[in-house]
Amino acid sequence: MSKKLTSGDGWKIIPADPIPETREIISKPPEKQKAKISVEKRNKGKIVTLISNLVLSEIDMTSLLKSIKTSCGTGGTINNGVIEIQGDNKEKVRTWLVSNNWGIR
Repeated sequence: MSKKLTSGDGWKIIPADPIPETREIISKPPEKQKAKISVEKRNKGKIVTLISNLVLSEIDMTSLLKSIKTSCGTGGTINNGVIEIQGDNKEKVRTWLVSNNWGIR
């Protein structure tokens, strides 16, 4: 949104901050990716399974998250391009990824 300031002969329009340019990520096929699976202990003893090192668009990442959450029977989210699944589900995630032709690091 622009701001208007008065000075002298009338209104002066100050342009708003430009919208940062965003680049759309093009997803790689599952066979050409090497997902990294790890388990992390958070505050208050919460355990989270992390799936990182994926090159996916936002839509594909959301779709993958939904499929993994369904197969593990638990919740999860995407945080800074990393899929976080609640609980220690490392083996379930590994099994699902391998059965769906995803590469594992």
